[in-house]
Order: sequence, then structure tokens, then C-alpha cells
Amino acid sequence: MVMDSRHLHNDEDGRDKRPDENAANTATHPAVAEAAPAQGIDLEELLTQLAQGEGPQQVQAAEQLRILVPSDEGIERLCAIVEDTTDARRLPALQVLGFHRQWLARSSQLERVMVWVRIEEDPEVATAIAWLLRGRDVLQELLLHPVVGVAREAAIGIPVGSATLEALLDALLVGRGTDIDRILTQRLMTLHPSLTAAAVHRILGVADRVTGDALRHVLGCLPQQPLFELFVEGRSRPAWTAEPSAADTEQLQRWHHVARFASQVLLSTPAAELIRYLVNRSAADDTFARRHASFMKDAMANTVDVLGPEMLNDLERLTVNATDDRLERMARMLMDLSDKIAGGESHSHVSDLLEKWKNRSPALKLKIYHLQQGLK
Repeated sequence: MVMDSRHLHNDEDGRDKRPDENAANTATHPAVAEAAPAQGIDLEELLTQLAQGEGPQQVQAAEQLRILVPSDEGIERLCAIVEDTTDARRLPALQVLGFHRQWLARSSQLERVMVWVRIEEDPEVATAIAWLLRGRDVLQELLLHPVVGVAREAAIGIPVGSATLEALLDALLVGRGTDIDRILTQRLMTLHPSLTAAAVHRILGVADRVTGDALRHVLGCLPQQPLFELFVEGRSRPAWTAEPSAADTEQLQRWHHVARFASQVLLSTPAAELIRYLVNRSAADDTFARRHASFMKDAMANTVDVLGPEMLNDLERLTVNATDDRLERMARMLMDLSDKIAGGESHSHVSDLLEKWKNRSPALKLKIYHLQQGLK
């Protein structure tokens, strides 16, 4: 972080804190904004104290700079200090600029900062500039920066969305080291399900240039339900053509290659959300149930997640107008998942459902009884 003064405040762990968020909110109050000027100390003097002072003087300067809201003229002066490579106050200046990022709303200022980081030769200053850009899409340009600190700050600060998705995927597929890859993994796991198709499109485009381990890792970060739909159900499969070209054939081969990894990933660690989706689809759709019976069986056996009452509510809703064959299938799935369902009221709900289905007909009652006894 920029001119890290956390050791002066006894903070427990501020490694990934964003100081501007609380500071900016606090500084909007007029009384707070005027706190520093009231003591007769100007901006540049505070910067000098933080850069060159010691002990209590640095603490006081850091606190005053945090609550000081620079004017447009002050912002310009701070930028000038950063651009002067001989000025010892560059890091404190960047910290103040980072406390109050509103000035970056102008595209000209944002591009100005990008010029700084592109040409900066001091790794510490370059890292500070990357920190300054947290929350901005332009950080995607810095994910593969040769300075590890810069790449790490970019990984922490990059927003996850459609504009940055390709860069985030590329960086994770290439690999930047354990720490940065861990951060990027955590960021990718926050991806909204609606962006899964876009992620898959990018992965398919580079699949022939990355390792199988990298593919497995990235696929494992994506939301599981849309991943199942895209690969196991085949919704992302290239359209069939009567006379495929060489490019069409290569594209299809690449899809099968990635689809195999996707299926392996889904079956290795199926999440509760995927199991719920599979149970719902299998209970409601006979064709889906037959087509994906093997996958469904393996997924239910491999999941380690605890299933909540939502799935039981789904099955109760699907009971209405269900045929005996469908209820038998639902009972079989319920029995297979009985040890994965949360205890207490949920277990009582399972028993109630099975008894309700038994009462549908004598034949169904016998079949469910056999399931409960472990008989085929």
C-alpha cells in the first residue's frame, strides 16, 4: 500500500483495506474538511512531515492528511509531486490522492494516472499507483504487469464484470504465482451466473494454448448450474453443419476437450446449488432424468454440501399432479440424498414427504418401502 503508516496506528491487519471509503465519507462533512487548515498547516508541509518526520509527527500528519479534502488546485499540486521523480514526497502524495478518488471520475485524469504506471520505474511507487486505481476497469491492463506488487494490487482492486472478465480469465489461465492466483480465484468465484456464458466463450477461445490444470482450475471457479447447462447439456456446443470446414472441426474438438474438463470439475465437487437444480429438473422432466441419470447419481454421491429445506420444498411443490413413476424417482433421489440433508426439521420433512407419497397408491407404497429397506 502507499506509504504504509498502519504500524503507526496499531491496526491489526489493513493489508487489503480501502482507506478512501471511510475517509471519503468522513471528509464530506464541512467541519472535518476544514480540520487541517484550522491548524495552519498546509498540504505540502503535511506531506513533508509524513515523508521525513518521525514517530508522533508522522502519526499526526497521516491523520490530518486522511481527513483533508484537497481542492482542484490541491489535486493538481499532488499530481505534480507524483510526476516529479526527484520529489521524496511522491508516496504520501499518492496516499492522499487515494484517500479521495472522486477526482478520477474524469477520463482525462484516469488516463493521466495510467501514463504514470506505464512509465514508472520505482516498483513501490508503481504499486502505489495501482492501489490508487482500485475499483477501476483499467486495472485489467496491470494484471500481467512485471512488478508483482502492481499485479497484486490490480488483482485485489479490479471490479469483476463483463468489461474485465477476459483479462481476469487470461491472467488466471497464464498464472502469476500462488498469492496473485489465490486473489484472482477468489475474485472469479464472485462472478454473476449471467456472465458464465461469456466466460466459457473466452475459455473456448484460448483452450488450445493453456494447460489442462489451468482449465480445470478456472472452470471450477465458475457458477455450476450454468456450467452444467453449457457443457453437460450442450448449450454451448457449436452448431452442426452438413459440410464442416477444417475450422469447424477444430472448434468442435476444442469444445469436447473443455466439456470433458467441465464435467470432471462438476462431478468432483458438486455444490448444493447444482444438486438442487438436478433434482428439480429430474423430478419435473422425464427426458432430462433419463439422459442425465448417470451424472445425477455420481453428483449426488460426491457432494459434500449440506442440503437445506429449500430442496424439500421444491419436491413438495412438484408432488402436485406427479405420476407414480415420477414420485418413485423423486423418492429414490430423496433416499440417495438422505445423509446430505440438514438434520432436525428437515429430517422430519423427509419422512412426511415419503409418507405422503406412499399414500398415493398401494404399488407406490411398496416401491418406496423397498427403497427404505435398501431393496432394489
